[in-house]
Amino acid sequence: MQRFDVDLSHNRLSTNLKELEQTGKTVVILCIDKTARLLISMEEEHLAKPESQAIVKYLREELHLKVAMITGDNEHTALKVANHVGIDPKLVTARAYPHQKRNVVKRLQK
Repeated sequence: MQRFDVDLSHNRLSTNLKELEQTGKTVVILCIDKTARLLISMEEEHLAKPESQAIVKYLREELHLKVAMITGDNEHTALKVANHVGIDPKLVTARAYPHQKRNVVKRLQK
């Protein structure tokens, strides 16, 4: 929330945000006039599409590719999904904005 100059330290929102993210939930914060007013947490019933595990395995074992994940989700959610589909946690980049995703892809391509 620093990016948008929203202070979460004045109430339990910061603690609640961390607790929700640590369980792998995606959290949306509603702000009015740079003041956080509401947390909404979301979690899908499935972590990834059913074929994701097989595709990651195929890419790694048959095509001998390094499989990485770059996401805007929080770190806990990203690692939960990566673990589910078989991606090495060291190859996970979380909380990435579009320009950061591009930079990570360029770095991995080298």
